[in-house]
Amino acid sequence: MTTGPTITAITLGVRDVEAARDFYVDGLGFRLVLHLAGEISFVQCAPGQLLALWDVEQMPSEYGGVAHGPAAPPLSLGHNVASPVEVEQLYAAALAAGATSVAAPQDRDWGGVSACVADLDGFRWDFVFNPSFRVDHDGTVHLGES
Repeated sequence: MTTGPTITAITLGVRDVEAARDFYVDGLGFRLVLHLAGEISFVQCAPGQLLALWDVEQMPSEYGGVAHGPAAPPLSLGHNVASPVEVEQLYAAALAAGATSVAAPQDRDWGGVSACVADLDGFRWDFVFNPSFRVDHDGTVHLGES
C-alpha cells in the first residue's frame, strides 16, 4: 500500500432507497451522484467521499448476513459545523425531512453544542459544533490545541 487508509464510501443499508434519497438530498442537502431506482443511491458527503444508500435486502449478496434489528444500529455519523446556529439549522432540517429527535441541540460539558437525530432507518446523525475541531488545507484533522 503506497498511501494510508482512505474511506471513500460509507454504505448504509436502507429499507426504502427512494425515501432515503429524498431524506439525504432534499432534506439534508447532499449532492446526488447516482441513483438506481429501488436499488441504491450515492450522495457525496465530503470531498472524495460517498454515502451509499443501498437496499438492505440486496446487501447480503455482497456483505453476507446484515439486517436491521430492534435496536438502533451501532453507528453514528458525525457532521461538524462552524457554529451552534448551524447545529440548530441541521437539526431542524433533519426533523422536517422525517428524522426522529434523539437529543435536541444542547451545550455539552466538553465546550461545544450537539444534537442527535435518527434517520428513516434509525442511523444516528450527530450534528456538532466543537470549537476545538479544525481541518487544515491538506485535510489534516485537529481536535484540540495541536
